[in-house]
Amino acid sequence: MRTMNPERAEDRALLMDFYQLKTLSPKQFDKDTIPSTFKIDISNENLAEIPKEIVNNLLGDNSTESDEKMKTSSAKNNTSSVGKGSYVDPLGFKSNILDELIDKDILDDTRDPQIGKFMVDSKLFNPRLFLSVVHSDKSLKELLFGIKNLENDIESKKPLLQQLITNNFERTLNTKNSLDKVFNHFSTSNLNAEISDLNDALSSSSNSANQMLNPILLLLSKEKDLTNTVSFIKENRSFIDLPKKLKRYVDEDDFDSVLKEYELGFLFFQKIKSEKNVNPFFDKIWSNVKTVIEQYKQSMIDDLTNTRIDLINSNFKLQLNSKKRNFVVLLKRIVELDPASTPMKTFVKSQYENIIKDLDKGLVRIDYQDLNNTRNAVLKASGSENGNINLSVNAFKLFSQLASPSYDNEQIDSLYERLDSRMVISLWEFFQLYVETVTEGVIGNKIIKFESMVEFLAHDFVKLLSEKARQVSRKIDEKSIAEMKQFFKSMMKKICDRLTFLFESTTDDLNKALLISEKDGHSAVFPKPGLRNIDDVSTYGFVTPNSNSITTICYCVKFFKTLSNKLVSIKNQKFILNTPEVNSIVEITLTGINKNIIEGCIAAMKHDIQSAVYIDNMEPNESVEGSTRITTFSLNFYQTFVAKIHELHDGRDQTIVELIQHHLLQSVELLLKNIAQNIDKLCDSDPNRFDYYYLVSIYNIRHITTKVLPLILKSFDMNFKTKLTTKKDLEIYKISDSLESQIFVDYMKEPFANISKIINLGMADINVRSQNVLSKTSTNDIVPASPFLLSSINYINTLKSKLYSFNVRPSFVLDIQSALITKLQKKILENLSSDFTKDAQYQLSIDLMLLVTLLKKYNSKAYDHNKVETSSLEKALTKLSSKFDSASVEKSVHENLSLNYIQFNSFISD
Repeated sequence: MRTMNPERAEDRALLMDFYQLKTLSPKQFDKDTIPSTFKIDISNENLAEIPKEIVNNLLGDNSTESDEKMKTSSAKNNTSSVGKGSYVDPLGFKSNILDELIDKDILDDTRDPQIGKFMVDSKLFNPRLFLSVVHSDKSLKELLFGIKNLENDIESKKPLLQQLITNNFERTLNTKNSLDKVFNHFSTSNLNAEISDLNDALSSSSNSANQMLNPILLLLSKEKDLTNTVSFIKENRSFIDLPKKLKRYVDEDDFDSVLKEYELGFLFFQKIKSEKNVNPFFDKIWSNVKTVIEQYKQSMIDDLTNTRIDLINSNFKLQLNSKKRNFVVLLKRIVELDPASTPMKTFVKSQYENIIKDLDKGLVRIDYQDLNNTRNAVLKASGSENGNINLSVNAFKLFSQLASPSYDNEQIDSLYERLDSRMVISLWEFFQLYVETVTEGVIGNKIIKFESMVEFLAHDFVKLLSEKARQVSRKIDEKSIAEMKQFFKSMMKKICDRLTFLFESTTDDLNKALLISEKDGHSAVFPKPGLRNIDDVSTYGFVTPNSNSITTICYCVKFFKTLSNKLVSIKNQKFILNTPEVNSIVEITLTGINKNIIEGCIAAMKHDIQSAVYIDNMEPNESVEGSTRITTFSLNFYQTFVAKIHELHDGRDQTIVELIQHHLLQSVELLLKNIAQNIDKLCDSDPNRFDYYYLVSIYNIRHITTKVLPLILKSFDMNFKTKLTTKKDLEIYKISDSLESQIFVDYMKEPFANISKIINLGMADINVRSQNVLSKTSTNDIVPASPFLLSSINYINTLKSKLYSFNVRPSFVLDIQSALITKLQKKILENLSSDFTKDAQYQLSIDLMLLVTLLKKYNSKAYDHNKVETSSLEKALTKLSSKFDSASVEKSVHENLSLNYIQFNSFISD
């Protein structure tokens, strides 16, 4: 190879051309070098070791003019080459990214130092910032299209770069070798000064070239990283996008997509782990995925916790495939996402705690303050006090309705809400709402639904799961079922205690409970129920004050049927949570409540029976002659009460039948005694109706005993399968007879006294009045009857007329007449023992014959029990009349009958 000789012009030209120098003795770099767009540090780099792609890129930027046509042609087919200088958008969307940055107020102008972060050929270039600012509006699909543009641009330059490598790289290597030889030759020559200058110029040139080359190398390195990143993203795009995708599906509540993507992501991540592909980036993505899933699960757990069991559809078993977020769907989703979790047990326990909380306060605990205020308002409005007979408007309503002869006890179900005042009914409605809330809102909509829910979760829930989740999921085991049975028992005990307290408590108990609940809140311990008195309705706290007994028993029948049906449904069904302990609690509760309610209704009934006597205005009964409306009322009242008390009695405790029977008869006894005791008060209020009050009261007692009571007993026998009707020795009959007899005796005191007085006074002076009576027989004159006899008959007739004017029953008038006749005979016979003159004896013979004649006619018309015995009087007549001419006596008797026909006829007729 020929050695370079600087003395030769051609060699000098070659050196200057290679080193881009104007002279081989350069002084200043700017003046002595030829500007070049590309330089390389050939003193420190082994060009053979430069990666091929970098060399291609380097040489591609330093292409010859002959290659410009190919480059220009390629640029026309690539959108990424559009723009000014280095401001071109490598992704091909913007014509000039500088304008875009200025428009967005990110940069002010080209002098802004932040511009380097957005220029691809800058050391400061930040790809993430570039995408988030310049292309923040681009979707993933659009960015992928931009990357495609970038790839196309790179691909379009490859032919040019390959050509440049072919044309220039080998030449460059050869030139370097030649240059090394020249340099060695120069080093051994005497051109030290020139060599030194040349070395300095080359060093300066090399530095300048490095200053230009390093940014290009950095840019190419970033381009390579970007290409690798794009390739990495493209290859793992599904996994990288998984967190964002899961969030979108969660927001859309698209569980199926969430589960599918999560499972695919899990498999991908497990594959990476199995390949020991340690990459923190994948770990970070999976951590984000777990965070999304955990948050999703927690949101569903929160929804479960906030689920109110009373709002759960009772037919949830028919909605298992529902897309709605009911508790079944939520539990299924949680288990599908995490089969090892046990959300069912957590959900059941949270529902139990919520139910117990509601049982302690709010929904099922009585608002004692409201109850107390309403009760006090009722008492204040009626002006009554506990233990006193209350003649309220409500009692008058009841009496008016049931004293009507047109009343039918089958009408009561449509009437009872109108038999009390609006205030009283509102208080009953308060209890009705409470009972309905307990049965439907708590027992039905909470406790029974809780049991149904547990049964479903234990038996049917697993069938809803996928095969994968079914194999892994943890089912509700026997231990958990045992715990849930305790939950169920606690709930039933709590609600049964509440119900028992309500129907066992006295009024004082309710007041104490109010004070305790206001002080202690849901932790209040109610007082032990006090003693109730079946003879004092005010001691039964659940009975609305001043309410009549028919309204009371009608509401109680309604209450108990509602409670019983619901509680018995728990006892009878084969619930998974049902236990003998629960059944025992239900049975004891129903028996106790039934007994307490029946006692309260009996107490109300006895109160009304006592009140009824005082409400009766004693006016004649239009349908029962000789009585007042109390007789019709008592029949309708007792028949209605017996029918309703039979509806109320559930047959659990047969001793209750004996209790009802005892107090029913006792109430009839109270009724009869009150009728008798009320007579004096009536007579004091209106003395002129003395006879009427006595006699109508007697008949009221008689009618109730002989007509009403048998019908009541018959109704009782039919309803309760007893045999009271056949028992003729019931104490009530004896009491009735005694009362009737005593009232009659009390009434007859005055008539007997009057008759006795008339007889005694009249026969006392008969010796004086009958002087010279026998002398009239010689002249055939008529001897008139004695005044005592006529006065007695007139008194009886006057009393009969008075009684008939009161519309007293005719048979009672005959009873009184019979009694007075008997008294009349007795007093006459008693007075016959006195000493009488002959004239007086003749007069008495006429009087006695006249009286016997009248009594025989009376007996011929009277009923058997009203006929009077005249044998004693006839014996006395025979003894007296034997002393005288019977014809003359009979003549006077006959004439007296004619003279006093009207008077005597009234006496013997009814």
